Amino acid sequence: MADYREISQEYAQGAIKACILINAGAAAALLTQAAKFIEIKNAALTSAITCSMLLWAFGTVAAISTWVLAFLSTRYVDKSEKEVARQSRHLRTSDIFMLAGVIAVVGSLALFVAGCITLAVSLRGST
Repeated sequence: MADYREISQEYAQGAIKACILINAGAAAALLTQAAKFIEIKNAALTSAITCSMLLWAFGTVAAISTWVLAFLSTRYVDKSEKEVARQSRHLRTSDIFMLAGVIAVVGSLALFVAGCITLAVSLRGST
């Protein structure tokens, strides 16, 4: 029989790692092209590059913070098993941290997409 708790944890870890990879990878890829962008000397493009880098940095931070939120969620599940009198309260707290983690992952993905769109629109306008 499949252990759905372990499967859920593996999917969550995969999503967190993917969010870190796409945001940090996009920023690193853009940095490799920094010399070319400096030569262009277009204020709108420079602004878009800066904005995209910031969006991807915040996306990386959001993804990394998900690990902390997941730890706290798991910690409160553990506490609910040890402190039966407060079980309901601990599980509600765990659910809040879990929801915050899901929001952080979705936010990280949204920041990645926003950074890509910002850069794409600027590049299209500068040609």
